[in-house]
Amino acid sequence: MVEASWVTDVTATGANLWAEINPNGVETKYRFEYIGQAGYEANLAAAPPREGFFGATQAGEGESLSGSTPLTRFKHISGLKPVTTYHYRVVTTVGPTIGPEHQLTTQASTLVFQLPDGRGWEMVSPVDKGGGAIGAPEALFGGGDFQAAEAGGAVTYGSATAFGDAAGAPPVSQYVSRRSGSGWATENVSAPLDSGGYGDEPDGAPYRVFSGDLSRGLMLDGSRCAVAGSCPPTYSLWLGGPFQALPTAAGLAFAGASPDLHHVVFEADAGLYEWSGGPLVQLSAVPGAALAAPLGAISTDGSRVYFKAAGNLQLREGATTVPVDESVGGGGVFQAATPGGSVAFFTVGTSLYRFEVGAPVGAPIATGVVGVLGASSDGSRVYYQDSGGLKLWHAGTTATVAPGAAAQSSDYPPATGTARVSADGLHLAFLSKAELTGYDNADAGSGEPVPELYLYGPPVGGGAAALVCISCNPTGERPQGPSTIPGAPANGSTRAYKPRVLSASGRRLFFDSGDRLFALDTNARADVYEWEAGGEGDCTRSPGCVSLISSGRDPRGASFVDASADGGDTYLLTNESLVGADPGSIDLYDARMGGGFPEPAKPTVCLADACQPLPGEPDDPTPGTLVPTTGNPAPRYIKEKTKRHRKRRHGIRHRHHGKHRAAGRHGGRR
Repeated sequence: MVEASWVTDVTATGANLWAEINPNGVETKYRFEYIGQAGYEANLAAAPPREGFFGATQAGEGESLSGSTPLTRFKHISGLKPVTTYHYRVVTTVGPTIGPEHQLTTQASTLVFQLPDGRGWEMVSPVDKGGGAIGAPEALFGGGDFQAAEAGGAVTYGSATAFGDAAGAPPVSQYVSRRSGSGWATENVSAPLDSGGYGDEPDGAPYRVFSGDLSRGLMLDGSRCAVAGSCPPTYSLWLGGPFQALPTAAGLAFAGASPDLHHVVFEADAGLYEWSGGPLVQLSAVPGAALAAPLGAISTDGSRVYFKAAGNLQLREGATTVPVDESVGGGGVFQAATPGGSVAFFTVGTSLYRFEVGAPVGAPIATGVVGVLGASSDGSRVYYQDSGGLKLWHAGTTATVAPGAAAQSSDYPPATGTARVSADGLHLAFLSKAELTGYDNADAGSGEPVPELYLYGPPVGGGAAALVCISCNPTGERPQGPSTIPGAPANGSTRAYKPRVLSASGRRLFFDSGDRLFALDTNARADVYEWEAGGEGDCTRSPGCVSLISSGRDPRGASFVDASADGGDTYLLTNESLVGADPGSIDLYDARMGGGFPEPAKPTVCLADACQPLPGEPDDPTPGTLVPTTGNPAPRYIKEKTKRHRKRRHGIRHRHHGKHRAAGRHGGRR
């Protein structure tokens, strides 16, 4: 009977509940039921447990429906509490048929835009970009290296425009910006080159990868003969200023490197090679030998390298080569390894194996495996998808993260997929089109399911691990677009870096969403969001809070680029001027915790004559008239006593003269 149900127009105190009901030729009535989260959980926790909707409020009961086609009905409910989660469903009287359960969360009564955790926007890229803009990952001739320093305060990025103190102008110019107490300073790290030294995609972007602190960078040298194929490709290492030329070999191609870039592995015509400061060292002489994966196959210290040769998985440890999958018949596919390289996971067909240095490979730890999403740094946990659902293997036991064969379908393998696992293995972030937590993920326009971002792990304060939909609209309304996180972006012919989406603690997660997850997100485009667990930063709600990191106003939207390990620095690309000094164009910003620089005072607006500058003090070299000098004698003054005396004499004479005249005229009568 009930084919679908959803919610729209959620406010602080009300919402519209919708249902699509097909009577199937039988007259039926229907009703909506809804109950607050606290009441729902209390029902389930009662002894004996009660049905979650026991005592739920009912709405819309009484209307009869008939016919054989789906009918859409809605009911407005009011009197809800702000910032409160409710469960709702639809029930028909014939059957009875109970529709799927969904959740909605009411809005806050007042909405004010504010970046979370005391963050402030800082413009990283310079104002003067030579009339150009900052490029997006994978948009710069098939590449573009975008990396944030692990400790924060520095980031590297590219542009198709050369600006700053450029020594050369390759198809993609590379920049490193570093933060100080007064702002961001940018250095153009592009090297001198021959004109036309780089071909088209995928090798137009010279830089391949940087070290974790951005003190080193590996660059493919540009030369006409390399483009023409008449000489072997060469690479250089940027060392924070100078460049060091690396040795070369026929068919040399970068494959991967240790995080500090002190160990670099190359594939070549004659096999596999490693560079670690001296000449190239051959790891395998088998033609076609290749690094097992672009990420994770080289240990942090470079002492262990997993590679594939003649169809088999092998480990190079020091000067020794160790077979990895030989005891299970070979054909192994590398999945993940610990940072030290002592433990690795690989698959043969659909069987998942755990390999540990010095120990024999035993029976598979899982079968029917479709894909592996990642493992913990100590090798005790690994996440994988099989026909029954998304699973976690931990020290010999298996737990279900999310049921269903379609719980996870695209976030693997670990080296390039979008899934992220925290170092302790307790948190897994992944995308899924399946409805896993009761939130409706059918697109509001097309009705087709869109990817949402999920996080699995223990709640703050401990307890059983749970699955939370991070990007599902908190109101419970259907999404307006998909949510995404980047995998390992293509950079030329390699994928040697994955942006930090999940913080080291597993309690912060960054993503892009085309949905309107916050009421003040008004641009109907993808924007950058942060989720943080309750008790982290400003968040006081369980299980967590979602906040805008971009403005939500840019008509072109914004996109996440990378973050520092703790998530304190979060980098995004936007066309909007988020600070007053930004005159326009696409720029790289840092939404930094405790960040933001004082804006310069705006000049006072003037009109007409008021725009003229005030005149300065007159500069007259001649002395003042009252200053006695040679040729300028002191002035003579009339003594005050003499002047009064003269006035008195004149006044007496006039008075006497007037008196005599008066007497002459009137004297006879007196």
